[in-house]
Amino acid sequence: MLARTILKVASQIPWDKVIELAPSVAERAGTLWKSIKSKNRRQSVDESMVYPSYSTELSESEMLKARLDRLEERVESLEEQIQLSAGLLKTLAEQNTSLVQRIELHRIRLIRLSLLFAGVGTVLAGSIVYLFIRL
Repeated sequence: MLARTILKVASQIPWDKVIELAPSVAERAGTLWKSIKSKNRRQSVDESMVYPSYSTELSESEMLKARLDRLEERVESLEEQIQLSAGLLKTLAEQNTSLVQRIELHRIRLIRLSLLFAGVGTVLAGSIVYLFIRL
């Protein structure tokens, strides 16, 4: 009985909407994962990376400026990842809301049907008792 109810509820889930949104969720998750994976490596500031045309050593202030520039790039990258995460969470929340609404609708429908069958059963039981008394 429980398995039948679960299958009935699962059959009423708007799978077309879930399937329609699944590629965008997967794409956003993949993009987020790739950006996190590629940015996860710590990037150190190398003199040749900052000023490749100069062969002299960099001063301490130039090194600090270069490190600051790299940190600013990192912050921008993290902000971009946060925006991707927010979009992914929004899509997942919309799917979750849709599923919860459908489950609630089926719960109410199940309660109504249970009450209807209980009423029909009571009428049938009363009819059977009436027929036995009449005989």
